[in-house]
Amino acid sequence: MAIKEEKVTKKTLEYFNGDELATNVWITKYALKNKFGELLESTPDDMHKRMASEFARIEGKYPNSLSKDEIYDLLKNFKYIVPQGSPMMGIGNNHVNVSLSNCVVVDSPSDNISSIVDTGKDLANLFKRRCGVGVDISDLRPEGSPVNNSAGTTSGAWSFADFYSYVCRMIGQNGRRGALMITMDIRHPDIEKFVVMKHDLTRVTGANVSVKVSDSFMEAVEKNQSFTLQFPVESDSPSHTREINAKDLWNTIIESATKTAEPGLLMWDNITKNLPAESYAEDGFKTLTTNPCGEIPLSAYDSCRLISINLKNFIENRFEDSAYFDFDKFQEIVGKAMRLSDDLVEL
Repeated sequence: MAIKEEKVTKKTLEYFNGDELATNVWITKYALKNKFGELLESTPDDMHKRMASEFARIEGKYPNSLSKDEIYDLLKNFKYIVPQGSPMMGIGNNHVNVSLSNCVVVDSPSDNISSIVDTGKDLANLFKRRCGVGVDISDLRPEGSPVNNSAGTTSGAWSFADFYSYVCRMIGQNGRRGALMITMDIRHPDIEKFVVMKHDLTRVTGANVSVKVSDSFMEAVEKNQSFTLQFPVESDSPSHTREINAKDLWNTIIESATKTAEPGLLMWDNITKNLPAESYAEDGFKTLTTNPCGEIPLSAYDSCRLISINLKNFIENRFEDSAYFDFDKFQEIVGKAMRLSDDLVEL
């Protein structure tokens, strides 16, 4: 049954002790609404009960299951376990088509216009379900390369970042902007244009951009040596190569990051050497790029589902000389959070 917005605002303000920003964020992004946009929850407490019910439904399938009340106590008042974003909005929500995965990495587009546009379609379908998306464009040929169409030559891999950015801005997500990460390998011949393209403040305004940096590039920077750009970037016999000074490119990246806060840096060799999933690259789990926030590298069509732990509530005797972190409680809650993470995959 719909609840008047004035009533929800009043009760949620009380819940958050007068915090207007928290109240607005919760009502706008996470409160359950029907298809007409009418509010169906009064406070985050209703949301926590909704989530606890659904988690308990899945838990009930397994031995030693957590009860609805146990789960609710973990979620209540955001005390210990905090499902993030899409789980808060989507768990138990039958009024909207929303993913419970926060972010997805899509397969890299192949070097043809149909695949480039199909990837845009993938992005649109994920954005409409509230997902953030990561995509790597290193497999697209560099600017000036010949193509078999009326254009004669391509505008380059870097130019298609604008297309994907536009898709992100175009698809509405009701109170939040979409999130998109676009990456390019440091070896790509378009890399110099990619790292400075956002100096034009009208370009790629709907995406973050990052560079996948190799150990060999960083060694060339340290030794002030030349570095080979090539396409395809992972080919042993590339059709296109060009030598640049590694330090000049590094300085451009640093100056750009200082000026516009982008590109970000993904130390890619370090990531893949330490990522367990990369052990299964030959089985189709090759790591392509990261989610928009950059904290989790993923393979094609893998996703991240976010559940956080509120660390402040494990501190006993706060602001006293006798303050300490309750590691026994922390261990208990981490185990339960991992159970809920597994339940979230099923949900």
